[in-house]
Amino acid sequence: MAQDRGETFKQLSCLWEDKTISVLKTKNYKYAILSDLHFGDGKLADDFQHNVKTMKRLLSHYLAKDYQIILLGDIEELWQFDLDMIEKEYDEEIYSLFRKFETDRIIRVFGNHDKEWASPPDPVMRNPDRVKGAPEALKMFDVNGDCFILLVHGHQGSLDADKYSWISKFFVRGIIKHVKSIVKSLKFYRHPSATKSQITKDYEQIMYAWAKENKVILICGHSHRAIFASTSYIERLKNKISELRAENKAHKDDKELLKENKKKIKKRNKKLKDEKKKNRAIDPADPGRVPLPCYFNTGCGLFRNGITCLEIENDEIRLVKWHKDKKEESFYEIYERGKLSEFSRQTKDV
Repeated sequence: MAQDRGETFKQLSCLWEDKTISVLKTKNYKYAILSDLHFGDGKLADDFQHNVKTMKRLLSHYLAKDYQIILLGDIEELWQFDLDMIEKEYDEEIYSLFRKFETDRIIRVFGNHDKEWASPPDPVMRNPDRVKGAPEALKMFDVNGDCFILLVHGHQGSLDADKYSWISKFFVRGIIKHVKSIVKSLKFYRHPSATKSQITKDYEQIMYAWAKENKVILICGHSHRAIFASTSYIERLKNKISELRAENKAHKDDKELLKENKKKIKKRNKKLKDEKKKNRAIDPADPGRVPLPCYFNTGCGLFRNGITCLEIENDEIRLVKWHKDKKEESFYEIYERGKLSEFSRQTKDV
């Protein structure tokens, strides 16, 4: 199904202009932003089950470090599973950890797969009987007190995930869930997030275009594709390889530097080849131009080797990866980092 550009712009603009949406502070605050975990029933059709240990490690870390958790939609896979099935599987190991956070340290935004959170009792809350409706969006102040960040799940304007979501939910629950269980049992299935997202190819370009036009920093989930400052991982690898080659050309008599840079280029080319092999190439947000740093995406919790998320601490934003199993390296890796104030300045100065 297509991403309707006009409808996307309309919905995002309405949310940005809505004065009733909560605005969070960043000064002296720390946030971990997660989306697209898609908790299931722990059986074959559940795409999250292999990341339970990683999620427990992640939540324990953010609990100890006094972070607030923003759940940016599609935390539960309610298109495929009933909530009681999900709670039964994850209450003891995952929801119990969520409930160790103070109530105001867990903030939820609903997505297309967990749209029901607009009203029901929420299992991540300390008092599970408390009805806590989730909003469709959040906003953030920067460290100077200016509001310039919009957080949404990102399904707005998608025909299958938004306008006709009831048809998609019926199809997924009635057919896909059962087919996936059979194919997984035969070892033929890998989740699209581990290879190629099913979100339309122009998704990033549409979301980026709205953020650029409105001079807003937009933070989404939904696509399962981690984006930092409007740039994909493949683009960052290519850019770094180009920088290293340019450095080699400028210092061609420095044998030690050339040797070290050749190793770095080889390592990045290997990663680039692996990303292309898994069909993770994403069309540039702003083809033919250096993109403005106004669009960010959390990625997801469905990768076979871990979970990606965004962190905001005061004025700094980071894209991080929580690895599933790392014997020689840290479980936690910072992929990218930068200053929100600088990204905002670049976005507003256009």
